Amino acid sequence: MQNVFSYVDFKQKMEGHNRVALLIHNPENEFSRCAFRSVTEALHLSQTISVFVADVTQVLDIPTVYRIVSEPSLLLFENGELVKVVEGCHESDYFKAIMNYGLPGEKL
Repeated sequence: MQNVFSYVDFKQKMEGHNRVALLIHNPENEFSRCAFRSVTEALHLSQTISVFVADVTQVLDIPTVYRIVSEPSLLLFENGELVKVVEGCHESDYFKAIMNYGLPGEKL
């Protein structure tokens, strides 16, 4: 997982990747810490997607651009397009499944 520090930084780092996940979190929030642990574990189980992390205490523009009002939120992108937003903390198996296969019929 790589940290991103702005929307422009994220867009640059996302280039060249077909499938990308972006975890928007607040490390001071227990649900965010839970989501960070679960996503980290899911990523170790399978690395079929590039994962980036944005700390909302440092990155203010990304939540605004994508209209994210709660953290943690995991944003899933395919070919640069946002296709899914998953809010809250979930088990690592759930994050692994959506990062590997997506959830049918749930595109934005």
